[in-house]
Amino acid sequence: MSSLHYLKYAKRIFYKRGASPLYFVYFVTERCNARCKHCLLGQKRADPTGELTIDEIAKVSASMGDMLFFTPTGGEPFLRRDLSEIVHIFHVNNHALNVGIPTNGSMPGRVLNSVKTMLEENPDLDLHIDVSIDGLPELHDEIRQVPGLFHRAIETYKALRELEHFYPKFSTCIQVTVSAFNQHQLLDLYDYLKRKVGVNTVFTLLTRGEPRDPAAKNFDISKYEEFHRVLEEDNKRLILSGYYKMPFSDVLNAKRIVRPRIIAKTVRENRYQIPCYAGTLGGAMFSKGQVLPCELRWRDVIGNVRDVDYDFMKLWLSPKADEIRQDIRKNKCFCTYECFLTINILFNPLVLPRVGWEWAQLKWAKLRYRLAGGRITQAPPVEEASPENK
Repeated sequence: MSSLHYLKYAKRIFYKRGASPLYFVYFVTERCNARCKHCLLGQKRADPTGELTIDEIAKVSASMGDMLFFTPTGGEPFLRRDLSEIVHIFHVNNHALNVGIPTNGSMPGRVLNSVKTMLEENPDLDLHIDVSIDGLPELHDEIRQVPGLFHRAIETYKALRELEHFYPKFSTCIQVTVSAFNQHQLLDLYDYLKRKVGVNTVFTLLTRGEPRDPAAKNFDISKYEEFHRVLEEDNKRLILSGYYKMPFSDVLNAKRIVRPRIIAKTVRENRYQIPCYAGTLGGAMFSKGQVLPCELRWRDVIGNVRDVDYDFMKLWLSPKADEIRQDIRKNKCFCTYECFLTINILFNPLVLPRVGWEWAQLKWAKLRYRLAGGRITQAPPVEEASPENK
């Protein structure tokens, strides 16, 4: 998509009333083939039955407005064999500009085929896949409770990186969920991913919600901050590229520098930092059609689209939704949820100057590099793995 398609949402920086969600998170399935100890909905009883059908999803999508970010998630979203159809529906009906999909990488073949279909059917879509890696092989498999998952996830990541050569609007990255279980290994993991895998983009999530193992949230926030200082330094040294294939990539990269600082401060002070636009610019829906302001307020169901003839906006603009929005504003609801912090940052005129400062530093780093005769690459060199590590 061109820059002009993104710019039409700029008015929402100043006027938010009555908006259809610009960032929509849809839990396409509650099915999952892993049992991650840090799963944010680990205390919610999963029910894999009764998922919305493709026809139902199309009706819901048709009732919604245009959106900037669309995130089909789960569970493991690629367990839905019709995932590419779901993406196509939201791209056509809602002109979703940027689609980001997380995966545990357990099914390399299915992920690759599904992503190829998405790219072929939606050639103007900015598509991004996040492959989860939380530790070196033994630790990763222990956290996710699936033997051999680390190596399958790396296989998935490498196959997706190959696709980048053929699709100019597609990119993939490694996503690390930081928890008490892996905080001691973050820098070692990052070193491995750079040297052995050749990653060019690493992003993080901080354990949130109600994990399957509550001990996951007993993390040391200083470890998270240390990890992000290293990532920030490598982004500014152009060792990592961050986003690089979509309009305003460096704005998003700058936002990813500002965001962990806000997250760390939120954790340290355990209090509200900036206004939350959940229920206004950000919305969520579970697999059976339950509409929510945010995945972390999963008990605050606004209603079910099946009860209103699939009219999402009828629920979104209902008195119940207004009541929840008022509660979010009045009680200054806060959390560390990365997706909705994206809109909380990008659509807050008081926070945007911080993003602008980091954007300028990233641009200056690239200019200095070019003036010095360097060539910006999309991945660091990969060491030849020793036989025992292959």
